[in-house]
Amino acid sequence: MKKCFTINPLRTKEEIESYYYLFEEGIYQAIEIFYPYNLDNDTFNVYTNSIHSLINKFKNIEVVMHLPHGYKNNLCDLNGYIEILKRMKEGIDYSNQFGIKKLTLHLGIIDLNINREIYLGHIVNVLTELCDYASKYQMYIMIENMPGIKELGYSPDEILYIIEKVNLDNLKFILDTGHANVSEYEISEYIYKLKEYLYHLHLSDNDGTRDAHARLGLGNIDFYQFIVDLKKINYSELYCLEIIFKEANELLRNAKSLDKYDN
Repeated sequence: MKKCFTINPLRTKEEIESYYYLFEEGIYQAIEIFYPYNLDNDTFNVYTNSIHSLINKFKNIEVVMHLPHGYKNNLCDLNGYIEILKRMKEGIDYSNQFGIKKLTLHLGIIDLNINREIYLGHIVNVLTELCDYASKYQMYIMIENMPGIKELGYSPDEILYIIEKVNLDNLKFILDTGHANVSEYEISEYIYKLKEYLYHLHLSDNDGTRDAHARLGLGNIDFYQFIVDLKKINYSELYCLEIIFKEANELLRNAKSLDKYDN
C-alpha cells in the first residue's frame, strides 16, 4: 500500500522539512501538491523550492498535482471558463518541473436551472482540450467525484458518461471517500462502476453530513469493506490521505489509522 498525503501551498519550508523522517522511515511514498497560482512571489517560491528540495532528497517519491478548484476555478462557468482553462494549462506546465504524471481535477459548479445536458456537452469539450494539452507531458487528468448535485461529476454514472464520451486514454478517475460518503451513492458504486478508470484515491472520514476531512475511524465509513473492494479490483495506485493536520506527528498517526484496515 503506497501512502500519500497532501501539502498545501501555505506550508512553510520548516514544516515541509519536518516531513522528511516520514519518507526516511518508509511511512509515506508520495505527496499531492497544489498549483500555488494565487500566492505572492515569495510564498510561491518558498513552496516551489521546498517541494523541489523534498523530491531531490527522496528521489523515489511520486508527486501528484491537484489543479485549482473552487468557485474561482469553475470550468462549468459557461461564460468565463476560457480564463480558467488557461489557468489549468498553466498548472499543468508548472507540474512538469516535478515529473508529475497525475493531475486531480474538479469539474466545477453548475446552475441547476440550466439543463444538465448543456454542462455535460460543455465539459466534454473542455476535457478534450485539457487532456490533449496534458498529453504533451504524458500526464493523466483525473476527474474527482463531488459531494453535491450542484457540482458536475456527482454520480458514478455521470463520471462514467463523461469519461466514455471524451474517449481519451489519459482521462481517469480519482475517488474521494469523503465526497462519496456525503453523496447519495455508496462508495462501492464508484469503485465497481469506474474500476477501469480508477487511478488515485483521496481518503478521509466523516459522518455523512459534511466533508470533514477527518481521520479514518472518526466517521461512519466502513474502511474495512473499502479495502476489500479495492483488492477485488486489484487497485495498485496511491492511497492519499486528505486529512486535516497541523504537525508531522499527525501524519504518522494518520498512516497508522489506514494500516489497521489492511489485513
